[in-house]
Amino acid sequence: MEHVYSTSDPDIVAAYREALEAYNAMSRKCREDAATLGKNKGALVVRAGLLSPEVVGLKADDPNDPPAGRIYLKKWERLVPRRGKAGEAAERWLKEHQPPSVLAALEEHGLPSICQPGEDYRFFLTPPGVFEHDGTLWAKYPNEPSGECTWTQRRLSQWHAAREAAEDAEKQQAG
Repeated sequence: MEHVYSTSDPDIVAAYREALEAYNAMSRKCREDAATLGKNKGALVVRAGLLSPEVVGLKADDPNDPPAGRIYLKKWERLVPRRGKAGEAAERWLKEHQPPSVLAALEEHGLPSICQPGEDYRFFLTPPGVFEHDGTLWAKYPNEPSGECTWTQRRLSQWHAAREAAEDAEKQQAG
């Protein structure tokens, strides 16, 4: 059973916006720096999304001609830093291009990071879906979250109404 929470606390909303801006800035930097590096098609991210992303390497432009300090791992279909001294600069690049976790900022403000599997174990440890609309942050979990949530519990219908309103507002801004 899904669980929904929200908060309009200005400090939490500000922390979310700040973390989101840092995430977007790193995303732009990563794209730009990967293009400047050349010989790749951009960064590969696992656990995609705002909540807990990780850059794990670069997508190969030509696996036989990787950028300096990198090798192509066929098993994972990505360019990764070489071992040893030859890969030190590539390893540093990878560490410097990790996006911040928006979820970590929200965890500091009372939002649990994950939910446990359901009774039938269909769900794995799952982060919440999070969005902002009209100065309110919303979070939805597929099951009960792990740990105490200090945000206000809401009905699922309220989540959907807020989500639709947020999507309508985005369409109006875009068009």
